[in-house]
Amino acid sequence: MFRSLFVASSITLIAVGCSIEETTPVDAETTDVGQPTMDADASFTVTSENTKVSFVGTKKSGDSKSGGFKTVNGQIGVTDERVSSVKVVIDVESLYSEAEKLTAHLKNEDFFSAKEFPELAFSSKSIVGADEVTIIGDLTMHGQTAEIEFPATVSVTDGNVNLKAKFKVDRTQFGMNYTGQPDDPINAEVDIEISVGGE
Repeated sequence: MFRSLFVASSITLIAVGCSIEETTPVDAETTDVGQPTMDADASFTVTSENTKVSFVGTKKSGDSKSGGFKTVNGQIGVTDERVSSVKVVIDVESLYSEAEKLTAHLKNEDFFSAKEFPELAFSSKSIVGADEVTIIGDLTMHGQTAEIEFPATVSVTDGNVNLKAKFKVDRTQFGMNYTGQPDDPINAEVDIEISVGGE
């Protein structure tokens, strides 16, 4: 078992075939963390059926493993045919990986502590730019929230949102430190890739 692996949530949103629906502006606060809401002229619904969330983590020796989450929901706001906001909630218990033992290890107290912190969430604060954008927002993981930002290429065409991005997240920002060994052999930074809306 690759017991030293941390993989902090490489979030890959692959949304296929969802149409944008006109919505009435609502309060930006979330009444149910599993059902995010947002102010927007329109919204693109993120569901487990149209979204894939995956991650990759690497040991200091260079060995790496990948996995993902099966349960995802949220919304991407669209204003004037531009992506204006992103809210996503992930069920940590839906985590999977390349091996059953690794999956169990990632869910336990060494890493995600899934029973204590069952949800992982991202909520954008601002999106700067048009086609080549910088997305800035709060990532909540392992019971802690930190601001992150990452570059992305986005477009809204024919009622669909397309978004692609590659970046890293430092798991130690969220108090996620591998407690199984005194000398953590896992890289703190984890690669993240996001792809929304097709190839």
